Amino acid sequence: MEELLSWVSAQTDARGILNNRYFTALAQGVMDREAFLRTQQQFFFAVRYFSRPMAALMARMPSSALRRSLICNLAEEHGCVEEKPASFDPALAHDVTFLRFLESMGMQRAEMNGVREGAVVRAFNTCLMGACVMERTEVAFACLGVIEHAFAGISARLGKTVVTHGWVHAADLVHYNLHEEIDGRHAAEFFECVADAWQAGGADRAAVEDGVRLGLHVFDRLYVDLWETANPPPHDLPAS
Repeated sequence: MEELLSWVSAQTDARGILNNRYFTALAQGVMDREAFLRTQQQFFFAVRYFSRPMAALMARMPSSALRRSLICNLAEEHGCVEEKPASFDPALAHDVTFLRFLESMGMQRAEMNGVREGAVVRAFNTCLMGACVMERTEVAFACLGVIEHAFAGISARLGKTVVTHGWVHAADLVHYNLHEEIDGRHAAEFFECVADAWQAGGADRAAVEDGVRLGLHVFDRLYVDLWETANPPPHDLPAS
């Protein structure tokens, strides 16, 4: 398991999502608050959708033992509170906490009623569902796992950046501070499910590797394409 997680971390670092055009523009002040908010309004649709491919993957698993880690992850996505007995707090569901983050940026919640899901995030969501329904389960687990792994670092960066820019007060920061803490654990749970396949080598290990590379690719492209959509080139530029 340690070898697998080390390889995943190396692949994530090599992909360099935090150095892509989205995060570079954000760090350098090229992306202003309004453009950032537009990208985050679209990202809401990815947050809201993410549990659905996970549920589809869970339905494919033949035993309760194989479904258990996904059930726990799904429960947290929907606001499960780890108490005895466990209960659900609707205010802690991840789509709800993300709406609260958008509100902390100055958006009125009713504004989201007029925002349509764009092609960029729809392509991302559809890819995840396709992987979880049609690909080998090793590919699907690894794809979702590396997205959770990468999002832990992304959440830390975004949380720090919006506070540094003065867009959100540190005391009002929600969603991203939560995911900075929990997504590393979620990623480890996903990769635990494919640790045996990784150790087996051959086609089984290749499926895990393919899933990691797919997840990194689509997650990187999601951010780059969201930035390009929020910051279109001037109309007088010549077509490429």
